Amino acid sequence: MLKARRVLDTKKKEIEENLLHLVSQVKDALQQSVVCLSSGEKALCGTVIEHDSQINEKRRLIEHDCFMVIALHQPVSHDLREIVAATRIAGELERIGDYASDNASIVMQMDGTDLTELGIESVLKMSTLSTRMLDEVFQAYLQRNVEKAKKTAKMDDDIDAEQAELMQKLFARMQSAPDQVPNASRMLWISHNLERCGDRVTNIAEQVVFMLEAEVVELD
Repeated sequence: MLKARRVLDTKKKEIEENLLHLVSQVKDALQQSVVCLSSGEKALCGTVIEHDSQINEKRRLIEHDCFMVIALHQPVSHDLREIVAATRIAGELERIGDYASDNASIVMQMDGTDLTELGIESVLKMSTLSTRMLDEVFQAYLQRNVEKAKKTAKMDDDIDAEQAELMQKLFARMQSAPDQVPNASRMLWISHNLERCGDRVTNIAEQVVFMLEAEVVELD
């Protein structure tokens, strides 16, 4: 029994370490995609897009390990919740990586025009909030802290408010400067993707609550 417990704990630790590595990959992708926007570096955009396959592969590895643990060790109670939560969290992280890759692709379509009047400062703020949420929710995960997870989810309101204000600015700009409609439309899509990042982090916070309290909650 003790040997089986040690083996299960070892596998859970491996899954957690892979999950944290995935967080690091996703955070880097998110930050680099915004650097692409502010710098216009097309080569960096290509790197972000290319590395998305590594994020996808890490997610598949985590899911495979989780399914193997369930099949071979038949965990119950909090052990099972931790494994199930890990598979769901990995899925949410993979989607955030997709948003980063999508934003890099959008930047590659831009024509290099100055984005000051198209809300780049608001987009940078949304990105900062998204990465901060990601940091905070994984501190909650590591610390097994339900209240911190719930507090992190509330930060999504700030991202939503920033996006709503940005949308108004962009629609007004498109009316006053029709020649900027293409880039303004792309900024709308980028802001939408960042808003969805906040939603995905909120989903992760919900999984932390599920893992710790065996309760399914909606924090949005």
